[in-house]
Amino acid sequence: FLGALESSWAERLWGMTSAPIEEAGDPEQTMLVGEVPDQTGLVGIINALYNLGHTVVSVERLHPDADLSPNETNMEA
Repeated sequence: FLGALESSWAERLWGMTSAPIEEAGDPEQTMLVGEVPDQTGLVGIINALYNLGHTVVSVERLHPDADLSPNETNMEA
């Protein structure tokens, strides 16, 4: 998503981890990584980000066995 998020907020969103995405010339972005139990939980996270004034850029479902480390995925925002 666009913008930065305090780590305490990421933890409140289903225990997600957050990592900044740094690309020259692009607006500040943050990547959230973690498991969400269902679509209702995902909608809750998206709504929380919206209510904080952030724009969700993309959402990607990873294979259950994928490494969920924010620095090692190719998942964008």
